[in-house]
Amino acid sequence: MMPTLDFWTNLVQQHGQEIALEDADSQVSYAELSVAVNALAVALQSKDPIPGSRVALCAEQSLEYLVSVLAILAAGKVLVPLNCHGSTEALHQIINDSRCSTVIVDETGHDKIRADDEFTIQFSQFEGLVRTYRDQTPARHDSQPADADGAVGSPAV
Repeated sequence: MMPTLDFWTNLVQQHGQEIALEDADSQVSYAELSVAVNALAVALQSKDPIPGSRVALCAEQSLEYLVSVLAILAAGKVLVPLNCHGSTEALHQIINDSRCSTVIVDETGHDKIRADDEFTIQFSQFEGLVRTYRDQTPARHDSQPADADGAVGSPAV
C-alpha cells in the first residue's frame, strides 16, 4: 500500500495545474495546494521537530482547514481534531490529555483556545508561512512507531 504522503506527491505531479479545490470565491490547483501544505508542514516541523507529536486543529471547515489536515500528515504529526463549538474547558482538557505540541486555529478556535502565541498557529498566519517556507519540503519520517526503547523498526522475535 502506498503511504499517504507518496500518494499526495504523485497526485500533485500528475495533476499539478488542475483544480484541486474550488468554492464560490476561489480555485486552487494541486500545485498551489502543495506549496501551501509543504510550507505549513515545514513550519510545524520547525516548531516541533519530534515525529508523531500531536497537533490539534480547532477551526471551521474551510480551505485552510484542509491545508492544515494535509500539512499535519505531511509533517509526520498526529491530527487531533477539535470541535470549535465545544466549551473552552473541554477543548483545553482534550489538548492537555492528548499532549498536543501545537494548535492550529481559525478566528473561532482562537477565541476558544486561550494559549500563548508560541503554542498556536492561526489561519491568518498562513500567507506569511507560505512566503517564508515556499521552496522547502517537510522532512520525511519513517512511519513505523518507536518501540518501548525508542528504536524504530520491526519488533524483535
